[in-house]
Amino acid sequence: MGNTGVAVQGGIENALVNPATFRGGKFQLYMEGIAKGSVTEMNRYYPFEEEEEEGGTLRLDPVDRQKFETGIPAGMIGFGFSAADYLSLGASISIPQTIRYNVLGRMLPTGAFVDRFPSMNNYQTTFTMTGHIDERLNVGLNVIYNYYTFNDVRLIAPHFDRVSFNQGVFRFQPGILYSTNRISVGASYKFAAEEEIGVGNQEPYYQVYDTHFPAVLETGLAYNYSDDVTIALAFEYEQTSNQYEGFDDRLKLKLGIEKRFDDYQIRGGLVSIPGIYEGAFAIPEDDDTPEGDFIFDPLPYDYGVVGKTDQLLITGGFTYFMRDVDFNLAFAKDVLQNFDLFQIVLSVNIKLGEIIERGAR
Repeated sequence: MGNTGVAVQGGIENALVNPATFRGGKFQLYMEGIAKGSVTEMNRYYPFEEEEEEGGTLRLDPVDRQKFETGIPAGMIGFGFSAADYLSLGASISIPQTIRYNVLGRMLPTGAFVDRFPSMNNYQTTFTMTGHIDERLNVGLNVIYNYYTFNDVRLIAPHFDRVSFNQGVFRFQPGILYSTNRISVGASYKFAAEEEIGVGNQEPYYQVYDTHFPAVLETGLAYNYSDDVTIALAFEYEQTSNQYEGFDDRLKLKLGIEKRFDDYQIRGGLVSIPGIYEGAFAIPEDDDTPEGDFIFDPLPYDYGVVGKTDQLLITGGFTYFMRDVDFNLAFAKDVLQNFDLFQIVLSVNIKLGEIIERGAR
C-alpha cells in the first residue's frame, strides 16, 4: 500500500512506521522474509595510480558496474498482544539494512587475485507500547536499538587484516493516531542520534567517524472511501543534512490504495524517493588515523562520482485470510531505472492466541 501505514491501524509490523497504529488483540506472531535482486552500483570510479618506493607504478583499474547484494533474506519476526483494553504491547527484531559489495578484486605482487566482499548489516530490536485513550485516539512509543556490524579485509603490506566494527545506538519514536469512521490521521517522529564509530579491531583505529543518524518525521491520512476501499497518503521527512552539510534533506511522498474482499485483499501504491546528493565525493582522512604501515589499501576507492539516485517505486500486495493464519505477498519495483531495485516480501501472521484458546477448551 505504498508504505502509507502511518495512519492505518494494523499489527506489530505496522508499529515500525507508527507505534500508535498497533492494536494487539489476542497473541499474534508475525514472520517476514524478503528476496531482493542485486543492485548495480550508481557510483563510478577513476583509475588509481601511485609511484612505488622500489620503482614502477601501481595502477588499479576498477571493474565497472559492480553489484550490491543483500546478504540476509530475513526481514522481521515479532509478536504482539493486548495487555489490557487500554494497552497493547509488542516487540520485534528486524533487519532494515543489509548490504554486501560484490566484488572487489585486488591483485597481489605475486600476480594472484584476492576477492573481497565488504558487508554491513543493521539489526533492529523494537519494543512497542500503545495506549488506547478512547475509541478514536491512540498514542504509542517505540524504544529502538539499532546494532550495526561491518566486516571487510584490508591489505596492510605485506599481510591482510580484518577490519570490522560492531556498534549499537538507542533511538525513540513516539506516535499518535486519531481515527473517525471515514478519516484517520497519524504522525510519528524518530529522534536523531549521534555515535562515534571506530573502524578497526582495536585501538588505534584506522578511521574514527562521528556518525549522525537523522531524525525522521512522518505524517499522513487515510480515507475510507467505502466499507471495503481505503485510500492513504503519507509524507516522510528525513533530516539527512544532519549527516553531512552537503546532503539535501529527503522528502518522500507515498500514495496507496487497498481493496478488501471476503477472504482476501489487494493493495497498490507509489513511493517517490528523491536522492540527497549528486556529484563528486572524497572521504577525508581522519586525524586519528595512525601513520606508517597502518594505512588503508585504496580499495574501495574513497573518491568518485555519485549519479542520480531518485527512485519511483511501484508497490503491490495480496493478503489471503484463513482462520488462524494470514498470508501476505508484496513487491516493490523502481521504474526510474537509476539503479535496478526489485524486491519481493513474503510474510505470515499466525494467530497463536486463538489457536491456544481453542485447544484449551
